[in-house]
Amino acid sequence: MTIYRYVAFNRRGKEEKGIVDANSPAAARKSLRGQGLFVRSLAEDTEKKDRDLFPALTKFLYRVPRKDVGLFVRQLGTLIEAGIPLDRSLSNIIEQTENEYLKKALIEMKADIVEGESLSDAMRKQGAIFPAVYWNLVSVGEKTGTYEKALIRLADLEEANQAMRSKVVTALTYPAIMIVLLTGIVLFLLAFVFPQIKSLFDQLPNATLPLITRMVFAVSDFVTSWLVILPIAAAALSAFVFQKWRVTPEGRRKWERFQFKIPIIGVLRRKAILASFTRNLGVMLENRVPLIVSLQVVSGIVDHAIFSDETTAAIERIKEGSRISDAFRDSIVMNQMVLGMLSAGEASDRISDMVGRIADIMDGELDATIERLSAALGPMMMIFMGGIIVIIMVSVLLPMYSLTQSMQM
Repeated sequence: MTIYRYVAFNRRGKEEKGIVDANSPAAARKSLRGQGLFVRSLAEDTEKKDRDLFPALTKFLYRVPRKDVGLFVRQLGTLIEAGIPLDRSLSNIIEQTENEYLKKALIEMKADIVEGESLSDAMRKQGAIFPAVYWNLVSVGEKTGTYEKALIRLADLEEANQAMRSKVVTALTYPAIMIVLLTGIVLFLLAFVFPQIKSLFDQLPNATLPLITRMVFAVSDFVTSWLVILPIAAAALSAFVFQKWRVTPEGRRKWERFQFKIPIIGVLRRKAILASFTRNLGVMLENRVPLIVSLQVVSGIVDHAIFSDETTAAIERIKEGSRISDAFRDSIVMNQMVLGMLSAGEASDRISDMVGRIADIMDGELDATIERLSAALGPMMMIFMGGIIVIIMVSVLLPMYSLTQSMQM
């Protein structure tokens, strides 16, 4: 099957654009005519060739929202569970899929499956969309004949991961908005309001300005002059250099260690890592994926260099005969509560159930930490904004009060 991009008109004369898969251009035109579309232009889509030539671009240019991926696996699992064959299920989902990049990936997957490949292998080829946990779970499900349940479990996992990310983003959104708003207000005052006030005082030769007023006027002069370009350029250069340093192996690990030392933020980061780790590990162990493979896959999903190093070292200890709780004994991410629950799970031979319980506990603690963070940041931002406003008001009102007093004498 080849994917074609088309521009066509429907029966109402409205232009429509989209993609269609067919064996040839003639077959594509026939398929579109069957849908009541009159083709104006038809050309083979080049996205697959671009992805093969420039694989690094796939991650940035052909992004598929995780919620769409979660919806797809839930739909597929539901259809298969209802007894609809895999190829027909994919065809039904393809027709309903709105995201163009996901639709192309599903068309390619369907073609691979029709040619005899398994669903897990087809997913593996679309690694930019489906992480390793997907095709590992589906592969095990294919062997046990329960891969439709694995798909639904993956959908639950995707929704849980998205909920956790949303909580963290929500906690940090309010402070970010307040900082941007405060910065905009202060810059507006310094660039437009204070120059007018300064010109008024300049017309009064005998006016003596307090130190705080002179300092604010100096900052205002700096903001309105071309010299402001210098700190902006320095900040941009620093951000560029920091980003370059942060993506290096050494820089990334130092930055991650620094994050752990930040009050509240460090706790939030640890709990988010543990929640993601235990949730994904629990799902894989429930579906009978071997422990070593599960740890390797989940280590990549968590995407944290320090914890990935700890997991790699733990895997080597487990291969040598250590228990999982002992293998992570030196971890700076895992706490004693998690290690103790892992040890209890191993002792009762219910490690997958225990990991699931740990994930639930981490989710609860993550919610509590986010609430504490929000509760702490709110008053701090208000105090900070109030302080800035007080400084601005004092710098204006103090010389005006002094001037009024001198005129009354």
